[in-house]
Amino acid sequence: MFQVVVIGINPSLQSLVRHLCLEKAHLWQCRFFPTVGSYLQAPRLDSQIDLLIFDGLSTNASLEDKRLVCFQAPLALRIILTDPTHDDVVLGHLSHFHSFIGNELHTEHLQQLFANAARLSELAIGEQERRLVGGLIDFPQLPSLLSSLDKQLAEPSVSSAAVAGLVSQDPLVVSRLFQLINSPYMGFVSETWNLEVAISRLGYQSLRSLVVVLAMKGGNVGTAQQAEYQTVLDQVLNQAGQARSYARSSGFNRVLQDQVFIAALLSGFGKLVLLQNGREAGDAELCEQNPEIGRASCRERV
Repeated sequence: MFQVVVIGINPSLQSLVRHLCLEKAHLWQCRFFPTVGSYLQAPRLDSQIDLLIFDGLSTNASLEDKRLVCFQAPLALRIILTDPTHDDVVLGHLSHFHSFIGNELHTEHLQQLFANAARLSELAIGEQERRLVGGLIDFPQLPSLLSSLDKQLAEPSVSSAAVAGLVSQDPLVVSRLFQLINSPYMGFVSETWNLEVAISRLGYQSLRSLVVVLAMKGGNVGTAQQAEYQTVLDQVLNQAGQARSYARSSGFNRVLQDQVFIAALLSGFGKLVLLQNGREAGDAELCEQNPEIGRASCRERV
């Protein structure tokens, strides 16, 4: 069974949640708390909550109250109901909540949240890893370049020239793209400093994955950690190039080579998220699972 907890007195929110739980009574249970105090005084249910919905519009709560609410639901998908017209307010909430919903509630949106929470709960990861993820306070914000790129790639007649014109607006993506494409691991005969050619060589989906990884730009990393962050980012890019090289030498076709490259690139995304949340490169969470490899890898970073 999954459990959703609602904090607040919004009657529309409570009615929608109760209706969805009745529809899926074999899967979901719901609990309602009118105030932060009533929730905090209830028996600890931190490991049993799969979805937490906090009504930030009708509940008068301080930042510390919200932090405590989220602290007691470290394994849950945490959502706040807020006014989305004020960007600064929304971004402030995202320090503790994973996402937000506006005051115009829709059954379809809540159904999607229920489905997402269920999928997260069913992931084959241990409680320690879940608590690690639940303790994150700085989540990556997908850049506007990604949404623009997705729109362009959805067009049937998309061209490398058009994509190059869009990508050229982000100097970081351009510099990292050239670093990747001119790496010996990529296996191209000659270097190129032509953006359109570089995009054609890398492929659209690999380019998209690069943009996703570079969303973690280390903006909230302290000055002392910037060099460490850049080192880990370089390692992620190099390992992705190496993985593609191994795939090519193993006789994989171009499509499979690209898939291996994308998987290797995205496998380092979590490390960058942890660094942005105050972890250090030598911490156990950023080392490999294999004890021998892990110790060696940590020593190299330190």
